[in-house]
Amino acid sequence: MKKHIILPFLVAMFACTATVKANPGFISAEPDSEKAAALAEQASWTILLNFFNTDSLNYAVTLCNKAIDLSPGCAEAYSSRGFARYFMNDYQTAEKDFDVAVQKRGSAQDFEDRGECKFHLSDNDGALADYQSAAAKGQSLTASGADLLMADANDLGIAFYNAGQYTKAVQAFTISINSEITGTNLFNRANAEYMNGDSASACTDWHTSWKMGSKQGKKAYKKMCR
Repeated sequence: MKKHIILPFLVAMFACTATVKANPGFISAEPDSEKAAALAEQASWTILLNFFNTDSLNYAVTLCNKAIDLSPGCAEAYSSRGFARYFMNDYQTAEKDFDVAVQKRGSAQDFEDRGECKFHLSDNDGALADYQSAAAKGQSLTASGADLLMADANDLGIAFYNAGQYTKAVQAFTISINSEITGTNLFNRANAEYMNGDSASACTDWHTSWKMGSKQGKKAYKKMCR
């Protein structure tokens, strides 16, 4: 589950704005797009403050439905509806909403959110691809985004490791490390590297994780690298 949610409220006012109409002296957004943006923002706040309450989440879905009816191009409405469904553990439907958000906007956060749904649906390859896209688009440029991607990619790496897919585990752990380096994700990557036959890289990572305070890293380095 998400440890926190990232809801770009300010983006809503722009993501829901369709083609603007130019008039002499001023430019204004279409009224329906402005109403859709306001509804999407209201839904975002409802989710943020009540993500543990099913009735509130259903209300957020209703708000998003109204926003989409008014402005089918409103990416934020699809994203917020996906969040609501995510917190109701309806990952399959949430993924479909994030699919639309990716198509219409394609932000780093959109890829991150869809990847997390795919992970919950055991589509680990799809999750890896989306996390890679999120990283490439700059999900780690903010502290909250880095923390989220770090944790999600680390969880994915563990899943690949447990499945014996060590190359993909290394890739996932590397995303985690590049987002926010910790003794834990370094230790995890070292294990995957070792199982993948790259003992030199494993020893480097074990040693670094040890220096960062990982007792497991210290133990593994002394046992396997000396």
